[in-house]
Amino acid sequence: MNRLLRLIRPGQWSKNSLVFAALIFSQHYDNLEDWLRALLVFAAFCVVASGVYIYNDLMDVADDRMHPLKSRRPIASGEIGRPTAYMLAGVFLLGGLAIGWRLGIAVFLVLLGYEILMVLYSIFLKHVLILDVFIIACGLTMRVIAGAEAIAVDISHWLLVCAFFISLMLALAKRRQELARLGDNLDEGRKSLQSAPPLAVWDNWVAMISGITILAYTLYTVDPVTVAKVGTNNLLFTMPFVALAIFRYQVLIYSENKGEDPTELLLKDRWIMLTILGWLITVMMVLMEY
Repeated sequence: MNRLLRLIRPGQWSKNSLVFAALIFSQHYDNLEDWLRALLVFAAFCVVASGVYIYNDLMDVADDRMHPLKSRRPIASGEIGRPTAYMLAGVFLLGGLAIGWRLGIAVFLVLLGYEILMVLYSIFLKHVLILDVFIIACGLTMRVIAGAEAIAVDISHWLLVCAFFISLMLALAKRRQELARLGDNLDEGRKSLQSAPPLAVWDNWVAMISGITILAYTLYTVDPVTVAKVGTNNLLFTMPFVALAIFRYQVLIYSENKGEDPTELLLKDRWIMLTILGWLITVMMVLMEY
C-alpha cells in the first residue's frame, strides 16, 4: 500500500483545489449540488493526475534513477514493475474520464484535453525549453476551467489570467531550482535544461511573472464586471495576501534554495499557509457580506 501511495502521489492532489475557484468567486458556496459537482471534479482530477504521474514516471525512469530523491520512486527503484505501472496508469486515466463523463460533456472534454496534453508532455514536450513550463501552467489553469464548467458558471477572464500566471511563476521557479541544483552537470538533468540560459535569466523571468501576477489579480478585484457581480470593490483588500505569499515564496527560493517541488513547499511552509488561509478568510468575508 505504501508503494502505491508513493506512486500516485496524493500529496500533489492539493493543486486540484483550483477547481473550487469558480464555486467561491461565483458565490455559489451555499449551493449543496454545486459543492457535490465541484467535489466530483476534484476527485476526477486527482484520479487523472495520478495516472499522469505514473505514466510520466514510466517515461522518466532512466533519468529518475540518477536523481538523488527521484531514484526512490517505486518504478525507478524497481518496487513496482513496468507492466503493473502501465496497467495502473490506464486504470487511473480512464477512471478519471468516467467521472468527468458523469458531469457533462464540457468537463469530460477538459479532462480529456488535459490527459492528452500531459501524455504528450511526458513523451516529448517536457524536453522543449520554455514550452514545458507553459504546458504545466496550462494544465493547472484547466482545473479552474473544469470547475467552472461543472457548475455551469462563467468565469472571469482575469481570474483565468491570474491562475495561469501564478502557475507559470511556480513552474519557472521549479525549473530554475533544478538548474541551480545541477550546476555545471547539466548533462545529468532533463534535456530542456541542457540548453537553458543562465540562472540570472530565470531570475528575471520569475520576477517578471510575479509582478504580472500581482497586477493581474489587482485588476481582477477592481474590474467593473467583478465589482458588479460581487457588489463591492472590497476584494481589493485581499491583494496584499497574494503579494505577501509571492514574496515569501521568493525568499524560500533565493535564500533557502527551495522550490523544486512547489506543492511540497506550499504545504510545508507555515507562513505561506497562514497567508493563504488569511486570503481565503478575507475573500469569504467580503463575498458573504454582499
